[in-house]
Amino acid sequence: MWRRPVVTILMLIIAMILTLPLRAQQKPMTHDQVQALVRDGFGDESGAKLIDQRGIDFVPAEDFLRTLKAAGASEAFLSALRAAKPAVPASAKKPINQVQVFALVTGGVPSPRVAILVQERGINFEPTDDYLQEVRLAGGEDELISALKSAKVTKPENVDPAAQARQAEIQQHIVRGGELFKGERYADAEGEYRAALRIDPQSVELHFLLEATLARKGDLDGAISEYHEVLRLDPSNEYAPETLGLALGAKHDVDGEIQTYREALRVNPASDLLHADLGLALLSKGDWDGVITEDREALRLNPKNVDAHSNLGIALGQKGDLDGAITELREALRLNPNDETSHFVLGVVLGRKQDWDGAISEYRAALRLNPKNAETHSNLAMALGKKGDWDGEIAEYREVVRLNPSNESAHLSLAAAFGLKGDWDGAIPEFREVLRLNPKNGAAHVALGVALGNKGDWDGEITEEREALRLDPNYKLAHVYLGMGLGGKADWDGEITEEREALRFIPTNADAHRLLGTALGNKGDWDNAIPEEREALRLNPNDAFAHLFLGGALAVKKDWNGVIAEEREALRLNPNNPIAHSLLGSALEHKHNLPEALQEYRTAYALNPQNPDYRTDYERLMKKTH
Repeated sequence: MWRRPVVTILMLIIAMILTLPLRAQQKPMTHDQVQALVRDGFGDESGAKLIDQRGIDFVPAEDFLRTLKAAGASEAFLSALRAAKPAVPASAKKPINQVQVFALVTGGVPSPRVAILVQERGINFEPTDDYLQEVRLAGGEDELISALKSAKVTKPENVDPAAQARQAEIQQHIVRGGELFKGERYADAEGEYRAALRIDPQSVELHFLLEATLARKGDLDGAISEYHEVLRLDPSNEYAPETLGLALGAKHDVDGEIQTYREALRVNPASDLLHADLGLALLSKGDWDGVITEDREALRLNPKNVDAHSNLGIALGQKGDLDGAITELREALRLNPNDETSHFVLGVVLGRKQDWDGAISEYRAALRLNPKNAETHSNLAMALGKKGDWDGEIAEYREVVRLNPSNESAHLSLAAAFGLKGDWDGAIPEFREVLRLNPKNGAAHVALGVALGNKGDWDGEITEEREALRLDPNYKLAHVYLGMGLGGKADWDGEITEEREALRFIPTNADAHRLLGTALGNKGDWDNAIPEEREALRLNPNDAFAHLFLGGALAVKKDWNGVIAEEREALRLNPNNPIAHSLLGSALEHKHNLPEALQEYRTAYALNPQNPDYRTDYERLMKKTH
């Protein structure tokens, strides 16, 4: 299951802590105080007036409001709560300093996010050309550079040269630590952040960075220690649980991750970030209803939460609400066009709606963002195959096996794509590579047998199908194609036995019915052959071979109208089959439609001039009609 990269999360946390609420001088009512009002009988207009006067320090979740209503709160009281908005504290508008900008950029937070924060908060320094160049080198994009240039500058009233020097030194440690983190040199990154903390041990940002680094390093105990240090410095901090939750998730302790987020939400139910994180953890558990509840609450609190839109789209898709999923995923991409996961999932959902052009477009968009994602290449290959673009499908599967040469499934899919194109010489080596990787892959033995049969290597097909049955005597499809191989050797009794065995297990297999009908016909049992071919066509009306063989059986019975109908249908499905043209010509000749019969004989001969029978029929009727 997809999870946001930790490098992005840890720096996003730093961005978020800059907007943490503080208590106003006249304290607004807390979550617990509101509950106490209702419990003590003030869940009416008198309590509503108190809420209007004092305000609240949280955003009430819908679950909380329903609980209050069940406890006796009036509609006036609930309306007052819905209308109340926590005051925006002065600290939330505090301008950003140079260290914080570098922390965000080097940590991998997308430049558009940082730019928005700069526009909202302003900065407390003059961005020089040298500084802007350093930001650009650290990963800042044009949008951020423009935001810094146009940002409102609010310098501190008293400039402390010593503090500025410390800030510059901390900035260097953060920059180096971010580079080391991205290079997966976590121990070295830890050293940089610890050095910065020796300069400013009370920095919440630095403790967050260290917590996330220790989590990625695998030092869960250390990460938990830093988590508690953050809470000691800022007991109401709503973002510390995210890093701990991610660490627990990385250790596959999803239950612990979920518990962490739920505990944090009891303290701060108004955090869209935590609701989205809880939704993501529930996604890992397959709790789609839980995901939908949490992400809808996150979006009620913050309609611009990209992760909540994306993960809500995933959950809705899993619940079968494809249109709802598409709406959420498109909104996620409107907010962040570079969200690879949303492009990928949208491609999956569009594919489920049979919109293969749309799916292909989304997979290609995801690959522009991450060309090395083998899963996306594989899905793109499948979508191209659905459009009949075998060359495109083959190219994508080739890329999958280039990225992962030992991917057994990718080799099997590549071989199948070659087979659909009719390129058996391309398919056979890929099937053999699958069997080199896993000699016990029964599906590969069956498919290799089919490919060999299409090359006329009946002994090879028989060998592969028997090996598949040796590995798994209950492999039903192997009976189907073993029968085909025996038929290729004119062992009609053997083919009949195998096809009947296949149909004993899978009576709805159209190929088995068709092949059984063909074998019975070759034994001269046309009365039983015809029903088998008709059953094959009932199960698969687009089986050109079944139409062809049924037409041939009807010709033996001299049912010329039936032959004409079946062979015309066979030619609608495959216009270049010379056997169907020849049989149709014969039926038309028997019906005294000589001009059309001559045309069919001519086409059969043109398609296969090496067949003497086609030439004889054409030349004979040509002399007769001229």
